[in-house]
Amino acid sequence: MLQIVESYIELKKNMANLINKSGYKNSFLAEQIGIPAPTFSVKKQRGNWTEVEIKQILSIIENDKLEDYFMIELMESAKDEPSYPVSQLKAEMGWK
Repeated sequence: MLQIVESYIELKKNMANLINKSGYKNSFLAEQIGIPAPTFSVKKQRGNWTEVEIKQILSIIENDKLEDYFMIELMESAKDEPSYPVSQLKAEMGWK
């Protein structure tokens, strides 16, 4: 569960990068989600998106290229975390 929250926080921090990589103009996205362009620009700079806004923006800009970019960002942020083999997890959980 903690990983989900951490991924959400990372997504929220990277929204500006995702928007930039998408190629869409701020004014277009602002119009599509129903907020003024200046407000959109401020939200993009500060990263203070609501969950609804994030969902709306992602539904517009989502594509394979952006998913790959975000996956790389997540992998980079997790590179120093310990990892364990699946066999160890199975043993600890009592799975066969």
